[in-house]
Amino acid sequence: MAKPDTTALRHAGTPVRKIEYVGYALGMMGYQVQNTVLNMYLLLYLTNVLQIPSIAAGSITLVCRFVDACTDIFFGTIGDRTHTRWGSYKPWYVTMAVPACLSFALLFIRPGFITPGTGIALAWAYFIYLIFGSVFTTIMYTAYGAFTSVASADAGERNKLVMSRQMGLNLSGLLACCTMPLMLHFGNGDSNSPEAFAAMAIFLAVISVACYLLCGVSIKERVALNPGRKLPVRESFKVFKGNYLFLSALILNVLQSIGIAMFGGMMTYYFLYYKMNPSGMTPTQIVSAIVAVIVNLLVLPWMMRRMKRSAIYMTAVILFVGLEILGYFLGGYEISGYLLMCAYTVCMMIVYAVTYSIIPDAVNYGEWRNGVSAPGTVNTVLSFIQKTTTGIGTLLIAVITETIGLDQSLGLVQSPATQEGMRFYFFLAPTAFFAASALGLLFLRVTPEKMKQIRAELKERRADGANKEG
Repeated sequence: MAKPDTTALRHAGTPVRKIEYVGYALGMMGYQVQNTVLNMYLLLYLTNVLQIPSIAAGSITLVCRFVDACTDIFFGTIGDRTHTRWGSYKPWYVTMAVPACLSFALLFIRPGFITPGTGIALAWAYFIYLIFGSVFTTIMYTAYGAFTSVASADAGERNKLVMSRQMGLNLSGLLACCTMPLMLHFGNGDSNSPEAFAAMAIFLAVISVACYLLCGVSIKERVALNPGRKLPVRESFKVFKGNYLFLSALILNVLQSIGIAMFGGMMTYYFLYYKMNPSGMTPTQIVSAIVAVIVNLLVLPWMMRRMKRSAIYMTAVILFVGLEILGYFLGGYEISGYLLMCAYTVCMMIVYAVTYSIIPDAVNYGEWRNGVSAPGTVNTVLSFIQKTTTGIGTLLIAVITETIGLDQSLGLVQSPATQEGMRFYFFLAPTAFFAASALGLLFLRVTPEKMKQIRAELKERRADGANKEG
């Protein structure tokens, strides 16, 4: 078989440095703050500023996600077959950082030639979202997810990277807290004005591009992909054959993503139209983000060391459901917002930590079982699924707002029936999907001891492959 055109990785065999953990946390912070804001504000922007009907606006994210089926697979396989001295994914990640953040900002900036409520407004929203979600976000998120597999072959270092990822997730919550005061300031008290959305988008785009570049510059790739052989596109999909760990991560990702997307999106509606207090969302975000940071620093590392992943996940599900039920019955009190936001922020962090600790193991298991190392393909499939399910969550929110009779023209004061419907669905829908996601744990069949053996065997195989290549 002909040798692939590869270059020896500059940092192969070196330990992961502290600056890389910091950079990896920043990369997640830059991505997740955009994702959080999209869940919270995009539907509002589309309906209130561009004046697109609710169902049409909700369909944008879902329809565009199916285009991702092509772009995700294309980049996933391209990344797996890219070989430079800096690695397979780092060059893509660094070069796409600025375009990704520019396209994010354009999602919330209405050009002068766009007339609200017209077909052109809908077409513009589709066009920008396709560029942002199907091109740049695909490249950035797939490369970022693959870093966990190629930055280190050591299980301990990978777990530290996952914990760094979760810290970035928590810090993104604190950053998201700045958006509402910023929007109220630039919108002269109106958070739904075009000026408010544009100011928020520009602010976050600048922050995110800095985070992306710092992450891309600091992270180092140490694990060469498929040394000594080429990897045809079709062969990269062998990584999924009999891969129970991937199936577990897939089910967890699908159902938790729908629940989390619905919660994040409906949270804004809840504070606007049920609490009738948009500024009240900021203090609850701050408190929940601080609680999440404390849990991430003091509790989660202990849980990851001492508990099985399935037990950690079930703990998060039980905590989420319990806080949701408590928040529902205390809906008339201010404390309910804090309970709900803590349920969302803390439990999301925990289930993500479990899910993303499974993914590099799924990559290793697929390589061990089928002889194919394809972290890009694994992460790109999961990325596509997550983006699609997020689109489903957004569409479901649009359906719910139509069902309960939400009338944007009435402002904050909606009918009692609409308010009660919003309260009911806000609790019921996300909780049902979040709880159902635990079904993915049924396929978490590979023990930690078995994974340790698998990694040891892979180390020998890679060394043999590198020797043959040399």
